[in-house]
Amino acid sequence: MSKIIAMIPARLGSQRVPKKNLRLLNGKPLISYVIETAISTGIFNGVYVNTEAGIIGEVAQKYGAKFYKRPEEFATNTSGNDGFAYDFINNVEGDILIQILPTSPLLSKDEIKSFVSEMVNKEYDTLVSVVNHQIACVYDGKPVNFKLLEPHISSQLMKPVQSYATALMGWTYKSFINNMKRFGFAYHGADSKIGYFVLEGLSEIDIDEEKDFELAENALQYMNNLNKKKIEYYGE
Repeated sequence: MSKIIAMIPARLGSQRVPKKNLRLLNGKPLISYVIETAISTGIFNGVYVNTEAGIIGEVAQKYGAKFYKRPEEFATNTSGNDGFAYDFINNVEGDILIQILPTSPLLSKDEIKSFVSEMVNKEYDTLVSVVNHQIACVYDGKPVNFKLLEPHISSQLMKPVQSYATALMGWTYKSFINNMKRFGFAYHGADSKIGYFVLEGLSEIDIDEEKDFELAENALQYMNNLNKKKIEYYGE
């Protein structure tokens, strides 16, 4: 049976929102949400927070995760995902690495379990979480999923365009190491067997800016009151 490791990367420094991984969201540190959710799945052989900062490591251990101290060279604003993930893989034993971003606090236990299940059952080397955009899309001024010389198509009939969610990323250790040795990068999967996993609803919320914290706060309040809400319509 494969040894599946969860890694939550978290630098102390953040340019757009200072110390965002420690920022309180509804009274708890932002990073605590994914730690607790990952542990609650019961599917990981280890849940690690990968950080250079002792204070984030302290929070990790408080909420039940292990603290992996990242070398300072992988903790700068220009450090790429490939570098710190490769360092982690070379130092923590496992077969499959599931990366969970702390900036996606509303990821659910079921979504994480489904993501891992899909990677294992379909034997993907790399699995990327994505978001569907089922509407007419353009790139560099050119249509992506429609034609200019055709009638308007209802968005519900359009083939969705997918963008990276990055909340969840999965790699087999073997494939990641192989791609790093061959190409010097592995994040997108290179020429390995790659799959794409669709996230929906509130799990799409990704905290990058101040306004995202406000959105997440409102979403948490909405979730807490969901069972109390009554669906009503004008005229009834």
